Amino acid sequence: MNHSGILKNKLFLYLTEFFAGMSVMAVELGASRLLAPYFSSSQIVWTIVIGTIMIAMALGNIYGGKSADKSPNPDKLYGRILIAAIWIALIPVVGKYIILGISALLIFTVSNNFLIIAAFAACMVIFVFPLFLLGTVTPSLVKYSVDSLDDSGQTVGTLGAFNTVGSIIGTFVPTFVTIPAVGTSITFLIFSGILILLSVIYFICQHTGKKKIAASVLIFILCCGLGYSDSFAFWQKDLTYEGESIYNYLQVSETDRQVVLSTNVLFGVQSLYMKEGGLTGMYYDYAMAAPLMVPDKPVEDMDVLILGMGTGTYATQCRKYFGDMNIEGVEIDEKITELSREYFSLPEDVKVYLDVSMKRFETVFPAAGSSNSAVEMTCDELERYASNFAAWVDVCKGWRPEEQG
Repeated sequence: MNHSGILKNKLFLYLTEFFAGMSVMAVELGASRLLAPYFSSSQIVWTIVIGTIMIAMALGNIYGGKSADKSPNPDKLYGRILIAAIWIALIPVVGKYIILGISALLIFTVSNNFLIIAAFAACMVIFVFPLFLLGTVTPSLVKYSVDSLDDSGQTVGTLGAFNTVGSIIGTFVPTFVTIPAVGTSITFLIFSGILILLSVIYFICQHTGKKKIAASVLIFILCCGLGYSDSFAFWQKDLTYEGESIYNYLQVSETDRQVVLSTNVLFGVQSLYMKEGGLTGMYYDYAMAAPLMVPDKPVEDMDVLILGMGTGTYATQCRKYFGDMNIEGVEIDEKITELSREYFSLPEDVKVYLDVSMKRFETVFPAAGSSNSAVEMTCDELERYASNFAAWVDVCKGWRPEEQG
């Protein structure tokens, strides 16, 4: 195709593919973090997020190809990108309200599989439309960038490479940079802003779309002012702490009797600290029987290794009821360890040891008190990220083949 203005240089088309791929992955990861405080981050929820986004992208690919053949006007493509960007910017503003609204409607009508249905409905309403629009990018760009059949393979391959590289960056940047640093809401706004900037550059260079530019910039500014907050439990005004780590949404609430850590806003207790001592009334109390089941060894002489230390609920209970026994713990989430020292009275000098029995596995799943917060890691990664890691130890028995008779 013959183009004018900025599209004479295919580099801009390649950059469009790059930023579109990057934004799709960023929205996908943001979707999982937006849903996690309400529906958990279990494999079921991840399956729903990935499946829904793939449906949206597939439909977008079909529509984008037909639209490009019928009306090969780049203005329409960059208009769709602009609409997708505005929708993404609105997610931090209205997304959590939509999730709660859908949950409230379904809780009275659905008796089975509520989690699956509610999470799927929320994904469909919030994420399908913008990702459908971004799904139209690739087939449209193929139409605009292929000049002849002689170089069509090279051109399509280059577009695919830019999309893939963008997707890789869009996978790592939110997870390791933006979400831990500024939170999920601002992450959505950052990638929305990138898409808006891309479209604005196109329309300015083509000397068209002034009203579109003005409207989109105004809406984006309003979204930045209204959607920067990462308070998922916005109805709770008395939380001691609310934030995010690289692994979890984290919430600390406090009463006169106890301090509670949760990775969900509606249910779940991952760690608990009783201010005046006493039993917790939860499963931690049942686990207190474990030291008593070890034959022929006084409790005070035992060595205890806790995988998934959390904020130290079990360790604190053991110390209180069994005396000064040797307790070592591992916690993958450094932010949880920081919270444990600030709000849960966990000592600063607690050393963390890892047992060599774990090295027989290629990967392990350390958890912070909940099966929904498990993260698959290699043993080397576990050692690297464990807070206050001291050494590998050999305290577990019966795992070697020669010990199993």
